[in-house]
Amino acid sequence: MRLDQVIENALANATGEDVFVYRLEGVKLDVEIGIHDYERGVKQRVLVDVVTLVSKDWSGADDIASVVDYDYILHGIKALETRQFDLQETLCGVILQLALEPDAVAAAQVTTRKVDAYADADAVGLTRFRRKA
Repeated sequence: MRLDQVIENALANATGEDVFVYRLEGVKLDVEIGIHDYERGVKQRVLVDVVTLVSKDWSGADDIASVVDYDYILHGIKALETRQFDLQETLCGVILQLALEPDAVAAAQVTTRKVDAYADADAVGLTRFRRKA
């Protein structure tokens, strides 16, 4: 099931709760990633997009404590610059798990794009999605 379907279902089955779709787009990550010898020991530029879905009662408070703050995702992604990954699937999965950490987050979608992989393409990437049980 795609994220847009989960959002649509959440809205259709809403029981008085608001649905929040948080987006963090274009996070620039310099990380060692790749399986080829020429990729080993070299950091590559990766762009990361994260979408999280939260369904909760809205208190109306204009207070950061009443929402899911983007900081945990941004700082968690940037901390990955010290690690090495063979596959984008693995990197994307680590970020997906990070995005799902807050109890309030019901589902998340993560897209990673290696922007320097091919001279003839803007990027090569993938998207992973997970909904909590």
